[in-house]
Amino acid sequence: MSSVDSKSKIINSQNHGLESTLNIHKDKLAVSAFGFDSSIWDPSQDNFLPENYSVDDMEGKASCKVALQQHVGLSENDSKIVVGCIFSEVLDVDLENLKAIVWNAIGRSVQFIIMGSSHMPNINRVLGSLQEELKDKDIQVVPRHDEALSHLIFAGSDIILCQSFHDPIFQVPLKALKYGAAPIALNSENNRFRHFVDHDFETTKFSRLISSTLGNMSIDEALNEIKNNPSKWKRNIMDGMAMDFSWDAECCDIHVSAYTSIRNL
Repeated sequence: MSSVDSKSKIINSQNHGLESTLNIHKDKLAVSAFGFDSSIWDPSQDNFLPENYSVDDMEGKASCKVALQQHVGLSENDSKIVVGCIFSEVLDVDLENLKAIVWNAIGRSVQFIIMGSSHMPNINRVLGSLQEELKDKDIQVVPRHDEALSHLIFAGSDIILCQSFHDPIFQVPLKALKYGAAPIALNSENNRFRHFVDHDFETTKFSRLISSTLGNMSIDEALNEIKNNPSKWKRNIMDGMAMDFSWDAECCDIHVSAYTSIRNL
């Protein structure tokens, strides 16, 4: 099964009444990572970007940041921390958390770029009203999905707000890491990594990385880290970029191993 949870967490808390059975057969339980299509999502060869970059040559990311600011009408300022957020849906709690984050960040040299989905008209309405309510020069709301812009948001942002780290469909946290942006939980109260991630090899590489670095941070803590400990922040970002979280990496290896085991029964 695909999950950000450890094997023990799945057996003990997500067993659906099968805890005793799962414990007996726990050696047969394989926990796979989520993944994304690296042929589409790779900053070193992404055709949507004005300049490509990689973990070995990060110069192009600065160009992407400027291009993103220009595209959405924000002031071009490399010293600004750019926070991107791409919604697939907008829940009331997400909206309230987002408002609180934006209000708390005013005056801290932070720019926000928030994009919704054209497939869900209510998102357009909600995000449009949010733009009117906040009326801040460092906030731009795009109430529709734009594929090219979504790539630029990942590339030009320093932080990507994530509605969930458990994201099997859009893989926002994984893409953020690949593009050198920090995935930070939109709702710190629901931060899945604050309380239970086991620091062992029953978890996926993504879970171990994020739980030991960025997964425990609120947006306020992340902004403070960028300002007060930039070398550690950069190291965490580079470590994330250097790892392969695509479908072709850990996800593929675990599925192939599980399939091979079943065939050999």
